[in-house]
Amino acid sequence: MRCLFRLDMAKENEEFFRLRQIGQVDLVYSGTPMKVGPGWIPDCVELSLNPDSGLCLLTLIELEATEIAARASCRKYLPESSSEILRIFQEYLNTVTSQCRATADPRLDPFKKARGILASSTTINVHTAGALRTSADLVEDFPLIDQPERPTLAAVGSAKSAPSFAFIGDRRLTRAESDGVRRAIRILHAVVIKRDHSGGTMKSWRNLRQKPLDRAVAKEQGRYPNLHKLLTSKTEFGLSVDCDELAAELALLWRAAGDKPITPERTAAMISTFVPVVVTFPGHESMQSVFEQARQIMQTAT
Repeated sequence: MRCLFRLDMAKENEEFFRLRQIGQVDLVYSGTPMKVGPGWIPDCVELSLNPDSGLCLLTLIELEATEIAARASCRKYLPESSSEILRIFQEYLNTVTSQCRATADPRLDPFKKARGILASSTTINVHTAGALRTSADLVEDFPLIDQPERPTLAAVGSAKSAPSFAFIGDRRLTRAESDGVRRAIRILHAVVIKRDHSGGTMKSWRNLRQKPLDRAVAKEQGRYPNLHKLLTSKTEFGLSVDCDELAAELALLWRAAGDKPITPERTAAMISTFVPVVVTFPGHESMQSVFEQARQIMQTAT
C-alpha cells in the first residue's frame, strides 16, 4: 500500500503528482501542510506500507526544475531526527483522517487502515528524496543520517545517479563545491570552538569580515598551508585540493581548539555530509538552525 501526500500546492508541481499517480500510488491526499525541521515543508511525503512484513518507508520528497537543485534541496533533511519526523507525520495523519471524517471523504477507511499499519510496523525507515517536477522518478533517495541503513540507496529511474559529495583524495572542485567546502568548514569550526551562538542569519554571518577559522589559520599559515590556500584562493574556475591533507590540518587545528579528540577520517566524513546540506541554506536561514544541524552531523560522523 502506497500513499502520496501533497503538501505544497504550487502549480509547477502538478505534473509530478499526475505522473506519480499512474500505477505507483494507491491513495493521494492534497492541501494540508506538514512542517519538518526549522519550518521546512516538503513538497510531498510518500508512505509505503507492507503489512505482511511489518516494513514501512516514509519518504520526504523535494521537487525542483533541475537534478542538481533536487539533489541539494532534499539533502537538507539528512540531519533531521527520524523519530521526530515520524512523530510529526503521525500527527499529520491523524489530522488527515479527522478531515476525511468531517467531510465524509471516502478515503477515510483506507487512511485509517494506513494509520493502523504504520502504528503496528516493526521497522520504519525514513528517507529524503529529490525529483524533477516533470518526471515521476526520484533522482536521489537517501536514508537520514541517524538511520541504521546509512549507505546511499541507488536512485530510482536514474542509472547515473551521483553519490553524495566525497571529500577524499586529490580533487578538482568546481566553484560551487569550493564555496560549499569553505562554508561547511567555517561553520563546523565555529561549533568546535563554541562560537556558535550567533543570533543572525546565514547571509549576515557569511558577510562577516573575518570568521573564526580564517583568523586562526592566518595566524599560523605555515602550519596549515592547505587550509590557507583553500580559504584565500579565488575559485572562479574551480580549485585543485588535496582533501586528505586538508582533513589532516583541520583535525590538528580542531584537536588544539576543541575539548574532544578528532581524527582526519572523522573530519572528512563531517565535511562530506555537511557540504550537500550547507549549500541548500537560503540567506534568511537562522544561524541557530545552521549550527544545530552542524552539531548533529558532528555527533553522527564516524
